[in-house]
Amino acid sequence: MSGVPTMRISTITIEDCLGCKKEHIKFPANDNVHLLLYKAGNQIRSGSLSTMAITPVVQAFKLMCSKEYATTASLQNLPQLQVGKGCVKMTLSLSHSNHSDVYLEDLDMGPSTSRQAFERQQLRLELENLKNSFERYEVSVVRRFDDVRTLDRVMIQINSGVWAEQTIIEFCDFFFVQPQDLPKVLVDAYKMNPTNWMKIIRGDTDSYSHFSEKGNPFETFAKLFHHEDYERNELLEQPASTCLFNREAIRLSERRFLLTVFDDVRKVFEYITCDEYSLYFFVPRLNCYTPLHGVNVNDFDLSNVRTIIKLTGDASALYWDHTDQNIMDILHVSFQLVLATLGTKTVIFLTHLEKLAEFTSLSSIKANFMNKMNVDNEYSTQWVCQRYLHRIIEVAQKLNIIVFIEFPFGLTLLPEPRNVIKCVEHYDTNTKSVFWNLSVHVPKNTERQIRNFSELMGFN
Repeated sequence: MSGVPTMRISTITIEDCLGCKKEHIKFPANDNVHLLLYKAGNQIRSGSLSTMAITPVVQAFKLMCSKEYATTASLQNLPQLQVGKGCVKMTLSLSHSNHSDVYLEDLDMGPSTSRQAFERQQLRLELENLKNSFERYEVSVVRRFDDVRTLDRVMIQINSGVWAEQTIIEFCDFFFVQPQDLPKVLVDAYKMNPTNWMKIIRGDTDSYSHFSEKGNPFETFAKLFHHEDYERNELLEQPASTCLFNREAIRLSERRFLLTVFDDVRKVFEYITCDEYSLYFFVPRLNCYTPLHGVNVNDFDLSNVRTIIKLTGDASALYWDHTDQNIMDILHVSFQLVLATLGTKTVIFLTHLEKLAEFTSLSSIKANFMNKMNVDNEYSTQWVCQRYLHRIIEVAQKLNIIVFIEFPFGLTLLPEPRNVIKCVEHYDTNTKSVFWNLSVHVPKNTERQIRNFSELMGFN
């Protein structure tokens, strides 16, 4: 679509804060998905820390690109940030085309005279030149923590112009503005939880054991679209017919949006899991639970949506919280990617994928070991392992958003060399403080990774 800007992160610099003395990372200009492989210490992350970003890179971007730490008081929730010193610097690249989309192949349709053919050829050349014409903006942003008077502000410079000051909230609203065509309930949810509006997903944590409702991670989200019957007195305050018509139109529009979200979540989830798992959403209807695809937008109850995951080829079905942790993580990732696709986020962070990383490493080693055991048996079944991380990256790359993925050190099983940001945490016994080393890194090829892990575990 013409006129839609493309945003890319160019660089991030962390100086004397977040456990970094001075670290500078340059990101590839042609990629919107950034993978951070981290090796953290044994510090315990519990309670409110369990959902916090792990690496200083993601923490830095949350300081700059989100409202989670927009106020002076909220900075106290970031243990590794010491107020009174340090700063974070970031550069963004924004670009968009100056012309309307024209499909060149459409210009050659139908017969033409020699003059018309010449005119079409000239127009085609002009359009090809125009196609390469873009407006580009380089945005430099600095947030300092050494002046207590400006903790909630950033300095901004566009195309080497004059530096200007904005609050974090103003900066985020300007560069990461919410689309105007979202359902009102989501806009309201964002306003109620500006620092972490993903709370509308009950699974926005690495612990699922406290849920009281089985198989229902998106209960809060679905209930946003659930309206009680209208009160008689409320209707009498306005012309009844107009009020009912408008409310019904809004209600049906919201329900269609909800069905779109759930259907897209299903598609993304099943793609990431390589169709090994099927995802179903059931809603109460006529005193029984009915699959969403079997109901009309006007006749089902959104007060208690159930989520079922089924292993392909298995007759049994499980509530989502009875499946393996890595599959629950994929479901949560799918939901975040879908909401991002629908335009609610410019930058998203996929974190706490430890169980998914553990599953990937162990299943890879197991497959490699079993294939070696059966190498002389020509009738043996070939063991394979699913590349879930690669599929997540594939989906994320198709989105016009910036995605940061925190993934523990281990087997990534990425099919080709890919730049990753390596984040290693250290503990200084003298100062009793934590510090990080950051570097751009190209992981070893998959076969070599598996061989090294197998040798480490004694499976050689």
